[in-house]
Amino acid sequence: MKLGIDIGGTHTDGILIEKQEILKTTKINTNHNKLSETILTSCQNLIADIERERIDSIVLSTTLATNLITEGNYPKTGLILIPGPGLNPAYYSYSPYTEIISGSIDHRGREVKELNLQEIEDKISKLLKKGVKQLGICGKFSNRNPKQELQVKRLIEKNYPQIEITLGHHLSGSLNYPRRVATTYLNSIIQKGYKEFIREIKEGLDRMVFKKEVYILKADGGTMPLKESTKVPIETVNSGPAASIMGILSLNKLRGTTIGLDIGGTTTDISLFIEGVPLFNPKGIEINDYSTLIRGLFSQSIACGGDSLVQINEGSIQLGPIRKGAAACLGGPAPTPTDALVILGLSKIGDKMLAKESLEPLALELNLSLTELAEEVIDRFCKKIRLKIEEILKKLNSQAVYTINELLSSKEIEADNLVMIGGPAKALADRLSTELGLAYQLPRESKVANAIGAALAQITQKCTLYADTSQGYYQIPEFELRKQVNTDFNLDQAKEVVKKELKKRVNSEALIEIINAQSFNLIRGFNTVGEIIEVTAQIKPGLERAIHNE
Repeated sequence: MKLGIDIGGTHTDGILIEKQEILKTTKINTNHNKLSETILTSCQNLIADIERERIDSIVLSTTLATNLITEGNYPKTGLILIPGPGLNPAYYSYSPYTEIISGSIDHRGREVKELNLQEIEDKISKLLKKGVKQLGICGKFSNRNPKQELQVKRLIEKNYPQIEITLGHHLSGSLNYPRRVATTYLNSIIQKGYKEFIREIKEGLDRMVFKKEVYILKADGGTMPLKESTKVPIETVNSGPAASIMGILSLNKLRGTTIGLDIGGTTTDISLFIEGVPLFNPKGIEINDYSTLIRGLFSQSIACGGDSLVQINEGSIQLGPIRKGAAACLGGPAPTPTDALVILGLSKIGDKMLAKESLEPLALELNLSLTELAEEVIDRFCKKIRLKIEEILKKLNSQAVYTINELLSSKEIEADNLVMIGGPAKALADRLSTELGLAYQLPRESKVANAIGAALAQITQKCTLYADTSQGYYQIPEFELRKQVNTDFNLDQAKEVVKKELKKRVNSEALIEIINAQSFNLIRGFNTVGEIIEVTAQIKPGLERAIHNE
């Protein structure tokens, strides 16, 4: 038996599922000031009459990391950069509290210039005087040799144990220093708040006498243990949209090119599937204008949902991006698209009289009947979504596009069909289908699809092995693993090693695949003196099983 909980911008959904049978669902309002309390209330609602030992796992998807970044109210977070030669590090000094230190590692992981420990102490002292309590440390080639990042960490831990530290090489074994710096910075920003969030959840589950493993959904649509996520909370960015994508996969048999729409109270999330496989951001997702190394499923949001504020701006109807609360028909403070759906008889929720009272002043201002205004609101809603989809497709058709499985290069992407989930989806389905000119699927459990997607997602992880046989070592930076090898160590052996080390850490029977493998000889004079080898392995995102209910 599995329990899935998805924290949305408006509602938190929960699901209790055994094999392919949905036993129980719950939907409560999200309290953004007390997210952990929201999760625990949802959990309690689901398992109140269930024996705890029957539950195998809990999987959560959360907006916390995303909210901490997009709100922009960052704590004083410092960056210690060890760039070495190359691009001016001032170009990616993302924090106003950035210090660049001497020392460098080259592209083969060799220490070219040692650190100046006194310089580091002076610069850290300077940051502390400015009120910095969280630090990211990032070296240009730390994924090839983390020695200097670790030296800085040890110095800080010895003298300033109160500082929260993020090391760049823990987050990714991939090259691309600007992206690794951004990823390190964002992880440092959210680490303290995220740890507090996890602590509250653990304490709450302990009070409920829940002993099984708890997982959290990542941006790539896979899960990781909650205790592990405190080391890399940045991986939980876009957890909500990932839950939406996995929910669509779990409830629908997708064919052709499918547009996925998750229509919530605050936003509508748009995703894309090619022959049942979701699009992927292989280099890393972008959040709040930061390009990161966090691999994730492709999703874009538009600030338009069922509870978006409807207002008149310069004689024209405007939807969102503000949400003032629930729809007026449910006792909320202002008119929303949901109220328009109630007026048109497309939704039966709440009090129709309250919906009418909220929309009538707008109808009078535009000299429209109440029905005409409601029609205009829904038409505007559908048009906003259509224009955003057209923008997404135009952009995707001008660049390299990847699914989880492969690079797509054969044809232009054109939408064939539509899948809709979320609270308002049923009421809007026919209108959106007409606006987009696409046939649609509306799964039976569409209102809690995100929670289903979270519950059924399987554990994932990715790591990279880098070997230099002439120097006699290989390392896997994500696991802080470094071992000696001889000059006979080769690409095939590297593949086996990285798969074995990954399997040891995920405790999963899921298939491990090699997604990158390359090697080249090192030549000195006329002789081969060794090889450079790089291998990346992953457990591909996927579902433990699906609940197709067509």
